[in-house]
Amino acid sequence: MDERQEDSGCGCQPPDPRQRRKLGAMLMVALAPLVPAARAAEGSGNTSTKPRAGLRLAVAMGERAGQEVKPADVVLGQDPVLAYPMDAGGKALESRINLLAIVRVPEADLAPEVKPHAPQGIVAYSAVCTHYGCPVTKTDAARNSLVCNCHGSAFDACKRGIVVQGPATRRLPMLPLALQGASLVINGGFDGPLGPPTS
Repeated sequence: MDERQEDSGCGCQPPDPRQRRKLGAMLMVALAPLVPAARAAEGSGNTSTKPRAGLRLAVAMGERAGQEVKPADVVLGQDPVLAYPMDAGGKALESRINLLAIVRVPEADLAPEVKPHAPQGIVAYSAVCTHYGCPVTKTDAARNSLVCNCHGSAFDACKRGIVVQGPATRRLPMLPLALQGASLVINGGFDGPLGPPTS
């Protein structure tokens, strides 16, 4: 028997980590259009998995993943804190459609209809871009806007997430927040449809 075949088992090459990352990125892009379907599926499911009034927020990634988002974590001019709603037991309600972008903006710049839902200038929006479903992960502090890196859509964080730069045509839905002691809590449901248009 060939010694090389015996050593490798099936004769396959070991997986290339760079190829895995590339395939992972391709998969994310391929799955992005499925966001509306995921939204519909969640709409018919258990409402305990959705953001709702009284729930706190959990950091979505990084060293503090799963820990509560505090007002001090959200810094003026910095990229948004990505977060999930956190259930009463302290567990993050992790799902693609629940991902939130939380950013602090100057309180003086907030539109009157946004101000009551933005304690200390902290606003929360769905982090699912309404163009193609990519995550909204950046801030353009000069324009107080949230930016999707996939295709460059930008949304005004001071004016209910209205589109300030396409290709998106629909605003990001806002999730109202309130302060409860030292904690940021959700104070209602999203004020618009999530993700890209379905038709």
